Amino acid sequence: MKQLLKLYDYFASRHMELIVLLAVVVAILTMAAARLHYQENITDFLPADEEYRESMELYEQLNEASRIVIIFEGASPDSLCEAVDLFSEQAVASGLNEGRLASEVDVSAFVERLRFVHTHAPLFLTDSDYPRMDTLFTPKGFCHALAKDKQLLSMPGSGILRDILSSDPLRMFPLSAGASGQYAAASAAFTSHDGYMMTADKTQAFAFYDSPYGSTESRRNAALVDSLQTIVNQTKESFEGMNIRLLGSPVIAVENARRIKRDSLMAIGASIVLITLLLLYSFPRKRDIALIAFSVGFGWLCGMAMLTICVGEVSVIVLGIGSVIIGLAVNYPLHLLVHQRYTTTVRQTLKEVLSPLLIGNITTVGAFLALLPIQATAMRDLGIFAAAMLLGTILFCVIFLPHMMSAEKTPLREIHLPKMSGSFANGLRSNSVRIQHALAALVVLLSLGFGVVLFVHRNESRFDSNLSHLNYMTAQQRTDFMRFEALNSATEGHAGDLFLASSAKEELARRIALWNNWWQGKDRNQLLADFRAAAQEEGFRPDVFTPFEESITKTYTTDVPLDKCFPGKLDIGTLNSRIATNLSDNFDYLGLVCSLIVFVFLCLSFRSLRLAVIAFVPMAVSWLWILGIMQMIGIQFNIVNIILATFLFGQGDDYTIFVLEGALHEQRTGEPMLPQFRQSILLSALIMLITLGVLLMARHPAMHSLGAVTLIGMSCVVFMAWVLPPLLLRITTTNKHKNQKI
Repeated sequence: MKQLLKLYDYFASRHMELIVLLAVVVAILTMAAARLHYQENITDFLPADEEYRESMELYEQLNEASRIVIIFEGASPDSLCEAVDLFSEQAVASGLNEGRLASEVDVSAFVERLRFVHTHAPLFLTDSDYPRMDTLFTPKGFCHALAKDKQLLSMPGSGILRDILSSDPLRMFPLSAGASGQYAAASAAFTSHDGYMMTADKTQAFAFYDSPYGSTESRRNAALVDSLQTIVNQTKESFEGMNIRLLGSPVIAVENARRIKRDSLMAIGASIVLITLLLLYSFPRKRDIALIAFSVGFGWLCGMAMLTICVGEVSVIVLGIGSVIIGLAVNYPLHLLVHQRYTTTVRQTLKEVLSPLLIGNITTVGAFLALLPIQATAMRDLGIFAAAMLLGTILFCVIFLPHMMSAEKTPLREIHLPKMSGSFANGLRSNSVRIQHALAALVVLLSLGFGVVLFVHRNESRFDSNLSHLNYMTAQQRTDFMRFEALNSATEGHAGDLFLASSAKEELARRIALWNNWWQGKDRNQLLADFRAAAQEEGFRPDVFTPFEESITKTYTTDVPLDKCFPGKLDIGTLNSRIATNLSDNFDYLGLVCSLIVFVFLCLSFRSLRLAVIAFVPMAVSWLWILGIMQMIGIQFNIVNIILATFLFGQGDDYTIFVLEGALHEQRTGEPMLPQFRQSILLSALIMLITLGVLLMARHPAMHSLGAVTLIGMSCVVFMAWVLPPLLLRITTTNKHKNQKI
């Protein structure tokens, strides 16, 4: 503290040196920030470890996440076919085809898939299949299965069945055994009209385009989607009443990226405008508002420059969250400028406010640095940006800002609490013991109630791990998406429930071992002889079932493509479980580390365990209220709003420290400092409510969720910081503590 006051004294007579230093630093920061690159990918908030990355790649392969569906909706099947043809011609003419556009039913792909299954038999058999195989691999089982095969092959249109049965005459696999059922389900959902895939009522036709950029490269997919949309518009002009639209993961990813960018710009712009209006009301002198803007702008440059140095590329959603961090950074110049109205010199202002400013900044920066060890890229980037921005803002406030402040006194338009009953409002403003006790009793009762709510619902998940809930989709896209999900579930056969790449490999090895163990003790040659005899008796040629005989005699390994071993749409439960577990670990980690960082720095700063506990209790109680309120109104944590923990401890300790410092100063000197501290806190809280309220206006679910949860959190934090520290200080103060120095 003394060194910073000496630095103020040094520059007090060297203003030109200070101006040159500031100009050089701003120039360096600006050049660094200008080199930062941007991308828009919500999956940056997911874990970034190698296993999870491989699993996400597998997930995209299995679910054809790079596929764009072009939906044609018209009056007649013939007009739909013509529209599909015209679209395909224009796509080829635009250079977009390159073998990636499909508009007709591809039967060969289904046959190829079946052949892979049959030539890798044990990889597709699970524990429940082997009891059935015990009855199939007997002379009686051979005769029964082959007699049924003969009956099926005598039916018309059995071409595909010939391929199926030659490789799996016993129908060991669910895919083979349920082939007729799948065809029935597919017929109920889709139909083929002149080779074009349509819905069963023939009101919609489909074409498919595989993006070469996957589903996550939003920048490249944006150009691709725009090109396809241009062709869609050209095609629609040629057909009256034709509705054509795009669907698929790449399209949704592009919509998400654009929505995030629009919401981020809206949040930052609206926050700046509304905060400026509030400051214009509170500070009649425009110079003060400019100083606040300079302070926050300097911090913003520090954050952007540090991102350039550390990562070089950042998600736009991280900068969107920066609108909330503006509310944190504004605190520092705000406290200085508000407190200046109650002191005689700028140096005295700096001396009285320096301690709570630095303590609050250190704990807040420490809370955001706790994000760095988290594996999610965007969470680490947010930690870097927030810590650097807040550190840059506080450095500007303690080094440059005091020399820009004027010693001239100007009135500050105070913001008062809403009108309540006269005695209650007066008691709250005057720090009445009776009012404080009444509020404390209310806090205790509500805390007990929230504790009961959390105990009753202790086994319920606190996290929403369904990533689709964080995707922005238009109403039409959501309707189409749900319909395709239903169609897919009707037409896709049995699949496993594995997502993690490592566990998938382990499962394949286990299935091969299961296959080898099942054959132990069995005479494979005798079983083959019995099968050939039964086939000859039913009139089959000796070479018809050669693929089947090869499949049960070959040696198998796990060196196969995982996306072919688990075809179709897999159950997302395992992947979601991994996300939920990771979120839970991150959340518990953030809560524990932020708590420890804040408490340790409080102990070191106050040099008193009693005062550290008094400053920490409001944050702990706030957290109980937040969890209870979220449980009661049905809001869950997700991969984005989990960062509430850092905001809670970052803003909560600032408010608590200032209120406690004001109460301690009054206790030691008798001078009324708590009202001005509370005034700056109230102004700061209104700024935070503005920045959070703006996020509630966002249409992207991730940003809207962050706004809702942090609004609840900050409301609880402000209330606890306002009420608890003076009361706890009064309760725990004895004669020996009255003159305690900080």
